[in-house]
Amino acid sequence: MRELRQKYKKQIEAILFVSEKPISSKEIAKFLDIDDKEVEELLEELKKEYEERGINIYKINDGYEFATSPDTAEAVWRYSSKGTERLSRSALEVLAIIYYHQPVTKAEIEAIKGTKVDGILSNLLERRLIRIIGRKETIGRPFIYGIGEEFFRYFIIEDKKELEERIKK
Repeated sequence: MRELRQKYKKQIEAILFVSEKPISSKEIAKFLDIDDKEVEELLEELKKEYEERGINIYKINDGYEFATSPDTAEAVWRYSSKGTERLSRSALEVLAIIYYHQPVTKAEIEAIKGTKVDGILSNLLERRLIRIIGRKETIGRPFIYGIGEEFFRYFIIEDKKELEERIKK
């Protein structure tokens, strides 16, 4: 039984490693042809095993993925100095407006912020921190924005519930 669990853990590690985006335990269970609850147990074991390493397993929006440990941030940042830049204060403000008011149009964001946000929106869209979720049924049919798939990954937050808990603290 122990050998079989180890085999599944190795397979889960490999799937997480090659996956380009977070993958749910249900998807993993389908690939391995085992029960979803068993996959969850194995993922929790793997998460604990990786806690003291340079990479960790994170649960992001019901999907799992490998990411660097916060303890290694400085070294990784130096290594990839050309890497992702930090968000400016204005970009963070726009991101917060979108998060709390989504779905929201550019005009609504500008009305709340009090300044033009064209450049900031294109930056956030490019980084996939926000996304266009549709068009508003009004004159001109402006784009409607919401948070994007990279939002939770960027802030290493599991889901909206965890974000709300962090904000309350």
